[in-house]
Amino acid sequence: MASAGGSSKDQLSLNLNPMLDIFSILITFLLMSFSSDPVSHDVEAGIELPQSNTIIALDEIPTIVVSKTELRVNDRLISTLEAGDVPVKDQSQGAIFPVYEELKKLAEANKRVSKAKSDDPTAKGSTGALTMEMDKTHRFKLMKRVMLSAQQAEFVQFKLMVQKELN
Repeated sequence: MASAGGSSKDQLSLNLNPMLDIFSILITFLLMSFSSDPVSHDVEAGIELPQSNTIIALDEIPTIVVSKTELRVNDRLISTLEAGDVPVKDQSQGAIFPVYEELKKLAEANKRVSKAKSDDPTAKGSTGALTMEMDKTHRFKLMKRVMLSAQQAEFVQFKLMVQKELN
């Protein structure tokens, strides 16, 4: 028993069982949520990625692949590139309309899944992020078109794939 100071009549008792329960739950949660497996991603054939020194694992998120000749969203052919750019028929207000349409479908599906997992019936759901894999020979103008299309479909976070620089 610990004394609360002053007189010895008033004693303070402390029950450690609830605190130990909280710590054991916290440790269990942290161990279950920890993952040491890095996420690997296969690079499309014919794409030469730029070099990078960053060491961050990729999440499992939708992928946009821009090779030298075609544009794909999650391995689905969206457009064929002509002279390093999307054909004029696929462009709309600076964006790539077929990319927007495909990503909008993914965004809606992500929102439905997110809402279904949530206990809150008023939850809006979120779309997440995209991984962009693009050949380094392309001009920034094409990347900007792809990013604008994704942004219009409510994908606003981008993870750009690069190749680890060899020292």
